[in-house]
Amino acid sequence: MPSCLPYKCPVCEQPLTLESKTYRCENKHAFDAAKEGYVNLHLVQHKRSKHPGDSAEMIVSRRDFLNQGYYQALSDGIVKCLSALPLGLTQSVLDVGCGEGYYLQQLRGASEGLQLTGIDLSKPAVRLAAKRKLGAQLSVINADALPFFDQCFDSVLSVFAPLNVSEVARVLKKGGHLIMVGPGESHLSEMAAHIYDQVTPHQGNYQILAGVEAFELVEELEVKQEITVAGGDVLNLLTMTPYYWHATEAQKESLSKLERLVTTVHFCLKVYRVI
Repeated sequence: MPSCLPYKCPVCEQPLTLESKTYRCENKHAFDAAKEGYVNLHLVQHKRSKHPGDSAEMIVSRRDFLNQGYYQALSDGIVKCLSALPLGLTQSVLDVGCGEGYYLQQLRGASEGLQLTGIDLSKPAVRLAAKRKLGAQLSVINADALPFFDQCFDSVLSVFAPLNVSEVARVLKKGGHLIMVGPGESHLSEMAAHIYDQVTPHQGNYQILAGVEAFELVEELEVKQEITVAGGDVLNLLTMTPYYWHATEAQKESLSKLERLVTTVHFCLKVYRVI
């Protein structure tokens, strides 16, 4: 098991201590660590479905697509943003919505000095992230109830993931940073054109921080390039995006038969500091 920050019990908010592969608090609430090394802290009574979070199919498609390096420019941008922060690549980082761990792996490749933590609501995703063996602390939990104590992270990363602004502000140290990654206006516009008669530019996901006094914007980075997606990776790309749920079966079949898809990837990275 990697060294880790203390977990906060999701039932009583007391510290959890790892004892023989089981996390326990003083009130005898217990959570077993999986053989892969992660822990599931998502309480049954808080589940809104039998299998919350992204499906196993979506997770595997995302893993297979990202592992081909199509989004390398984005991961390079994330590393660049972290490197520019006061602590550089020696800080503690929480990836909220870490999925199958691709970006955690990119961060680990950039520096062994980073203390990496990831949470996601999808159990299949966290299991796959743990199998990457990144020396990262991983747990299954909702982003609305981060299982950590106040002011324990230097930075929080959110890549296309749901975010609870109040929880992020709570767990960040004073002067800590939030790196939010969202779609630029033309992200995957050529793929969207296979699904919609009229493609609407993305609005981004930054509105949740509008008017929030706890954060100030300190840096912006735009990453935009054209990529060529080959063969089966086209269907993987579709399956890992919300477009999959809007596409008809005929459109899915048509996209799956493409030998290649040339499309724009457009990302906006915004760095906020806790005031």
